Amino acid sequence: MKARLAAFALLFGVGALCWIAAELIVARLGLLEYPPAMNRGHATRGYTLRPGFRGESSFGIPFRVSAQGFRSPEVAIPKAAGTRRVLVLGDSVTWGAGVPEETTFSRRLETALRSELACPVEVINAGISGYGSVEELDVLQNEGLRFEPDVVLVYHVENDNQVLGHASGELARFVKDHVIYRSYLIDAMLYAFRNVRWRLHAARAGGDREAYAAEQRAWDQRPGTQASLDALREIVRLTQQHGARAILASHPNSLTDPSIDALRNRLLRELAAESGTPFVDVGPALVPYRDRDIVVSKVDLHPNAFAHGVIAEALRPAVRDALGCAPRAGAAR
Repeated sequence: MKARLAAFALLFGVGALCWIAAELIVARLGLLEYPPAMNRGHATRGYTLRPGFRGESSFGIPFRVSAQGFRSPEVAIPKAAGTRRVLVLGDSVTWGAGVPEETTFSRRLETALRSELACPVEVINAGISGYGSVEELDVLQNEGLRFEPDVVLVYHVENDNQVLGHASGELARFVKDHVIYRSYLIDAMLYAFRNVRWRLHAARAGGDREAYAAEQRAWDQRPGTQASLDALREIVRLTQQHGARAILASHPNSLTDPSIDALRNRLLRELAAESGTPFVDVGPALVPYRDRDIVVSKVDLHPNAFAHGVIAEALRPAVRDALGCAPRAGAAR
C-alpha cells in the first residue's frame, strides 16, 4: 500500500512539475496577447474582465481594468449634475486590442466632445474582447445602466453574431476564476483549438478570404444572427426606456470589397430605422486610408491607433447630436 501511495505521489509530483514547466514556457513564448488572469468567471455570460487587473500585452502595451470592471477610467455613480455620459458596448475592437487605452476611439471621442461641447462629457469603454451582441446586452442590463448613460453606442463587428456557450452556476464560475483563467496552458490550448477549427473551415471554402466573404454574404443565415439582432433590439429598447439615446455603428469587415458588408449593414440599418436610432457605417471613413498601415500588425488585424482616431471622428457627429449639449463658445463644428 505504501509503495502504491509513493508511486502515486511521485507521478503526481512529476505531472505537477511538467504542468508548471509548460505554463512557464507558454507564458514566456508570448503566444497569448493578454494574460489569462485578465478575465474571470461570470455567472451569466461565461467570463468578464477582472476588476483592478494590471498587465501588459505580448506587444508590450500596458493595460489596466478599473475597479468598475472596464478598460476605462472610473466615473462617479451617481453622475454629477450636468454631466453627459456615453456608454460604448462592443468587442475587442472597442476594447482596443493592440493599442494603448488613451488611443482607443472611446478616449479619442471623449477628448473631441469635451473640446467641442459646453457640458462635461464622459465616455465609458465597456467593450470586452470576444463578446457578441448577446453578451453586450447582458453588460447593459447588469452593469451599464447603473452608470446612468445619456447615450448608449453599440459598435458592431461582423462576428458579433456568435453566441458564447458556457457552463453556468457557482462551481463553474469558481473553476473559471481560479483555474481556467489563471492558466496560460489552458488558454493556449483553447486558442489552438479555435484556430485549427477555423483553418479547417477556411480550407473547405478555398482560403481565409473566401471563407470570410462566404460567411458575410450569408450573414443572415449564420447561427446566432437572429439572437444578435434580437439582442440589439433589446439594447435599443432598454436604452430608450431609461430615457437615453441609442446609436448603432458598424465596423467594416472589408475596405476593398463593400459587398462583403452590404447584407449585415442593411439589416443593421433596418433595425435602427425601426426605432429611429441613428446608424453609422464607419467603412466609408476608413476606405481612404486602406492603402496605408491602419492595423496593429500583419497577424493582428485590429485597427491601430491611427484607425481608432478615424473611427472616433466618424462617430463624433452622431454622438454629439445625441448628447443634446450646447456647443462650447468658439468651438468649430
